[in-house]
Amino acid sequence: MNGAQQVEARLRAIMQAWPLRIEPGCQHHLTRLIRDSARRVEIDGFAFDATKLADVDASFRLLLTEMTRQAGVLGLNELHEPTFFNALQRLCPLWPFC
Repeated sequence: MNGAQQVEARLRAIMQAWPLRIEPGCQHHLTRLIRDSARRVEIDGFAFDATKLADVDASFRLLLTEMTRQAGVLGLNELHEPTFFNALQRLCPLWPFC
């Protein structure tokens, strides 16, 4: 498994363990974001840097937390595409996601 694949696996595990259900369309966007961000981490040379990987994990949790907050604001009981886009709009720039 290369560096990007390892980063992607870490982030997918966080997403799959998230306590709020993720609607399929939203999961598609998150999966693409994870894949692109994992590549960015590898290209930037941080795929095996424990400190940077901890930052990536924390940033992804922050994104999911903001998505969860957005779900509450929108009266949703699961993560949907609007929660994804609203969270990115609110948090970016957030390396390596945007």
